[in-house]
Amino acid sequence: MSGLEAMISSMEKCLGLGEPNKIQTWYRSRNGSAYNGNFAWCDSTITWAAVDSGNYDTVCFGTDYAYTVAHAQKFSTKGQWTAMTKGIAGSGIRRGDIVFFDWDGSSSIGSIDHVGIVTSVSGGNVYTIEGNTSNVCARRVRAVHDIAGFGRPAYSKVPGTPAATPARYTNTVNGLAYGYGAKGDHVTKVGKALVAKGFGKHYTEGPGPTWSDADTSNYSDYQKSLGLKGTAAGQDADGVPGASTLKKLLGTLPSKPAPKPVYEPFPGAAFFHTGRSSQVITAMGRRLVAEKCGKYNSGPGPNWTNADRASFAAWQTKYSKANKLGWSAADCNGIPGKESWDALRVPKSL
Repeated sequence: MSGLEAMISSMEKCLGLGEPNKIQTWYRSRNGSAYNGNFAWCDSTITWAAVDSGNYDTVCFGTDYAYTVAHAQKFSTKGQWTAMTKGIAGSGIRRGDIVFFDWDGSSSIGSIDHVGIVTSVSGGNVYTIEGNTSNVCARRVRAVHDIAGFGRPAYSKVPGTPAATPARYTNTVNGLAYGYGAKGDHVTKVGKALVAKGFGKHYTEGPGPTWSDADTSNYSDYQKSLGLKGTAAGQDADGVPGASTLKKLLGTLPSKPAPKPVYEPFPGAAFFHTGRSSQVITAMGRRLVAEKCGKYNSGPGPNWTNADRASFAAWQTKYSKANKLGWSAADCNGIPGKESWDALRVPKSL
């Protein structure tokens, strides 16, 4: 059995390995005494998994690799390399890609330090399995800064096997998830766009707001119409949207709406007294400073002080004048009331 999922499965067999380990022993038996001792084994793990899963030619091009730079260069020579210069979404990195890291943040192949395999992508995070990470094989979550680039193996379906279940993973583009189980109005929008372009034959109902196998099959048909090939999970026409095909379909890339701000509810006038300590008071003080009402010599901090009271009194006076409320000095005494508190819009601290 070969292919993307077999490669992932073989990498999962290595999870928890410490050192020394079977990967090092296996690699040494194939490549000689130069690999005696506790050598770096991140790319040796990729090589072992490629052999174990029947993907040796696909992932390693018939060569054992312990040197990450050489492996990345081979992907580049074969035209299967993408430098991480356009961010997570822009690069199209996805499950099954062989991801290479430079801890100094460059996209230079010559500076690569480490390697792993991508298991999923969500937002600004790439989820991986890596050998020789803190001396074990483990799952990691990586950000764009550390990723130099990735190689994309040309995984293929095993000849003679029946049609596979449509791809059932998600890909995140501009903060929105696409693929099996993804939900939202953006999913409906994709379905309607597919139907409008003549790629809706797999729907028996809908399109709707939950991504189904029918959405995947229709999107795969659309990808194939663009000249993309390979419908197995992780291949270019597997029915899971990437940024480039999605933009072609919709014209623009939808983005996740900014979350609505959440403010602290009024805790009551009795909350504000000497001895009170709370992050709510810190958050309040920061808002008062932002409104140019801060009377602090230091801080603000979590303890209610005369400086907090003086600052809030300045805010009450400012708010009253701006809204022509005619509040008296007694009304602007620095103890928050509900109206002045709500108007300040103190961000929720937890």
